[in-house]
Amino acid sequence: MHSLLLLTLTALAAATPLNQRSAYTVGPFNTCSASDKAQTSCRNTTAIQDDCCIETRGGQLLLTQFWDWNPPKGPSASWTIHGLWPDRCDGTYEGYCDPTREVTGDQITEIIQQNGGHNLLRYMRRYWKDNASVDGNLWSHEYNKHATCFSSGRPECYASNKNTTHPQKDVFDYFYRTVELFKGLDTYKVLKDGGVVPSESKTYTLEEVQGAIKKAFGVTATVGCTKETGELAEVWYHFHVKGGNVYDGEYLPIDGGKSFCPETGIKYPPKKK
Repeated sequence: MHSLLLLTLTALAAATPLNQRSAYTVGPFNTCSASDKAQTSCRNTTAIQDDCCIETRGGQLLLTQFWDWNPPKGPSASWTIHGLWPDRCDGTYEGYCDPTREVTGDQITEIIQQNGGHNLLRYMRRYWKDNASVDGNLWSHEYNKHATCFSSGRPECYASNKNTTHPQKDVFDYFYRTVELFKGLDTYKVLKDGGVVPSESKTYTLEEVQGAIKKAFGVTATVGCTKETGELAEVWYHFHVKGGNVYDGEYLPIDGGKSFCPETGIKYPPKKK
């Protein structure tokens, strides 16, 4: 079932304008040894020679999504992007690891445009939404808190010509890679296929929600609900990365951690616009 998710990601990427490789290419990265490129984060069997070549600081990757129903954000038949997070292999994490690299939402927009990412930016404006403020505030929060903590996503992990042809390419690559992953993880469709659809009155069990996800992807996710009233709010998909750094490696799905929802009575309100 893990291969099903990888095939889904590949198929969706091939069907989208984001797959214009002449304009949308991660890197260029430093050359890595065959030994490092053969390793998988959190599963390496030999010592890592270069932490630019395999993720060592945040070897458990989380692609996180929102169900923004109040106020409604993004398309009514889609979840939205929260971010791409680096957890340590034991599930702990750190944040805001390099204040010198922090950027604003306006700077992110400019960097993406400078790197030719006009289609990427349009997609982000539709699917990467801040439910309380302007979208750029969420983008900058996610990059500043999470992307600065990847060992293999640091500017020094890029080939020396990076700054002359692709300004701040690590910023662009974070958003590009996150969007590519999101497009292969259609939570709305997966839940719908499993009989879990937005409703003003019906409730669901955690087993029903997790069962729909596992049927589609072969692994469980971490599901989050609001504490007070028990509405679906977030889902986190977990990965290890094989054969390269965080932006060009192969993402291998793994089971998630403990969910933050009740066993029964989970609400899934529709987005009303």
